[in-house]
Amino acid sequence: MKKNRSFSTLKPIHTLLPENFKKLIKNHPTSNYENLKKSWKKIVGENLSKKCELVKVQKYNSENSIFLKVDRNYLIDVDYSRDEIIEKVNSFLGFKFASKILINIKENKSPQGVKKSLKLNKKMENLIDSLNDEELKNKLKNFSNDKK
Repeated sequence: MKKNRSFSTLKPIHTLLPENFKKLIKNHPTSNYENLKKSWKKIVGENLSKKCELVKVQKYNSENSIFLKVDRNYLIDVDYSRDEIIEKVNSFLGFKFASKILINIKENKSPQGVKKSLKLNKKMENLIDSLNDEELKNKLKNFSNDKK
């Protein structure tokens, strides 16, 4: 009859790995960043990948943090999905890689932020030229030239 053996001297895997190998695994987030960047759409899904862009992975307060760039319109959606994104990234890599997501807002290319040029038509130029006040006339002409 066989006896049930209990292994009281099982060692964790990390104790069996050489120290140099442990350092390589621990301090090499760039390869994980490249994996994340390539597979971002697959990891977070089609819908979320359109709303947010992976910018970088960096240690922040001694934890790996994922930096995302998000359009202002989708900020709330992505903010509510933080935990889901962290869970998906960690399960994709197979270990607890990231614990935080930091969100930056994309620059908005709206017409409000764009400077428009001021073009004077002939009628306006004639009206400015008909002014008696030379100082005002010069300021108006310089103002229209500065905007071009």
